[in-house]
Amino acid sequence: MAIVNSEGELLAIFPHTPKGSTWQQVIQDATIVMSEARAESGKDSAIVHRRGAYCTEVDGWSYGGGQPVSTSVNYRSKQALHKLRESPAVQKIAGFGNDCLKTYAPDLYVYYETTRNKIEEQFPELERVFTNSVFASTTFNLGPRTVTFGHRDHQNLPFGWCCVTALGNFDDTKGGHLILWDLNLVIRIPAGATYLIPSAILKHSNVDIAPGETRMSITQYSAGGLFRWVACGMRSQAAYVREGNKMPSGEDRWHEGIALLRKWSGNPDKPIS
Repeated sequence: MAIVNSEGELLAIFPHTPKGSTWQQVIQDATIVMSEARAESGKDSAIVHRRGAYCTEVDGWSYGGGQPVSTSVNYRSKQALHKLRESPAVQKIAGFGNDCLKTYAPDLYVYYETTRNKIEEQFPELERVFTNSVFASTTFNLGPRTVTFGHRDHQNLPFGWCCVTALGNFDDTKGGHLILWDLNLVIRIPAGATYLIPSAILKHSNVDIAPGETRMSITQYSAGGLFRWVACGMRSQAAYVREGNKMPSGEDRWHEGIALLRKWSGNPDKPIS
């Protein structure tokens, strides 16, 4: 399934998951590791935050204090994140999301990759979450009931894609659906499914799951501030402007970003042009 705009540009994609028992085992193993990481983190499993009432762990690079930085976590969170990073199943899920971005939005992928590489050159101490993914950050929504409130991820790249893989044990015919409020769409998302959406601009949430069920997700993304840092010549926007430079308008940046998306052909064997 694909979502396109009025110009035929691909805005979101819901790709087929890899077939076969091997991928099913990957999903089962990742679900177990996510549950173990939740217990290891020692966090409240029902803590209420902006996106919902469930446990999360965040790994990777963010933009804070005027420059790219690694996410700061406590000891127990570090242990939980280490378990997740080193899980072969979680690594395969991250790689699949990376491949989806590269397949369906190759120009956008290059933009992510180029930005990441330039930041790594300037800040070699920053570690990638996964070596097989261009996304700078990953949020592990550890549940046990990852059901999000309506929200937009406003700090992400506006025209970029957020990659989400759903996990858990729930009846996907009755709950766990993705709601895209701006588009009036409700989309069934079974455990193991992956989708990529512009989460910064589309308000989204989930349909609740039944009592006793579990739902988790792995979300990969990159903060908009990282791209802005590189666009400003490896410095903050404030420093860039202080030196007499002028930032392009928001409209110009938006058009430049949309130009990175490909046209949808309507042919599943030839999805982009």
